[in-house]
Amino acid sequence: MSKEAMPLRVVICTKRDLAGALILNQMLPRLAGDTVMVLLSDKTRAVENAVPELAEMKFLERDLPIDTLFPLIDRDHGDDAALATFAGLARRYGVTIQVVEDINGAEGESLLRGFSPDVLLSARFSLIFRRNVFDIPRFGTYNVHPGALPRYAGLFAPFRCMLDGGDAIGCTLHRVDDGIDTGPVVGIGWLPVKPERSLLWHVLNTYQAGLDLFFTMLNGLRHGVVPRHLEQDRSQRVYGSLPGREAFDAFRAKGLRLFDPQDYKEILRGFVPTDGTVLEHVIAGAALEHDIAGAASEHDIAGAAVEKGEASCCCAHA
Repeated sequence: MSKEAMPLRVVICTKRDLAGALILNQMLPRLAGDTVMVLLSDKTRAVENAVPELAEMKFLERDLPIDTLFPLIDRDHGDDAALATFAGLARRYGVTIQVVEDINGAEGESLLRGFSPDVLLSARFSLIFRRNVFDIPRFGTYNVHPGALPRYAGLFAPFRCMLDGGDAIGCTLHRVDDGIDTGPVVGIGWLPVKPERSLLWHVLNTYQAGLDLFFTMLNGLRHGVVPRHLEQDRSQRVYGSLPGREAFDAFRAKGLRLFDPQDYKEILRGFVPTDGTVLEHVIAGAALEHDIAGAASEHDIAGAAVEKGEASCCCAHA
């Protein structure tokens, strides 16, 4: 006779951006019956303002959906859409969602200790966990990293994999330790590379494979099964930073694109109520039409994003 599945107390740490919203839409329906707390980061990297392509990615991942589209949806309580905004997720699933600036400080540590989590998952969170925090969950703290470790440690891993000509992007579930992307690995899931699709499409779809691994592990934990971990071969580790102009030029020279208007609209439509008017209003209002769909080239949208002087945020990169 099998053990009865045990409900768990789960903390999800992710980013307040488009990918973070997609991650929560994938995770929260699968955690029914568990007690869940969601923590969001708003970390920014000033260096992203200096490179037009990074400013472009930031605009697409955060500024347009978070500052323009989501508020329009939330104003009208667009709860009949397939996907929910952060506010909609809190309503739909009855979870607490809050932004934290310092997860390792006294306030962040107190918040986690007060919740008493069984397990914590970081997916695109950007903030580095210190031992005083990652040792709190009784089953440990895990990270879903959008790159196959140890080869694609660090930032902008999907971009680096595509630039290298990889035929699939790995997504690694690993336990968090004192390093950065150095902890023992539970497993690696894979997203086949589709050259006709944009980098942004790959970034937004890479996490699913790692989340599936997490839920497999979680199901084991519910029944008292401790996951197996494999130490990384540090000799194979390559840590990447944010790319510069030469890397982006090489990416385009391979016929690859950072974004595609149709890819992007296809993803955003999932958040829009069934009549579709919200997204069309955004397009008509020039947020999409001028900056994306009407852009003659990636350089046009990148330049427009830089001119807006937006603060950096991306962790497509992390």
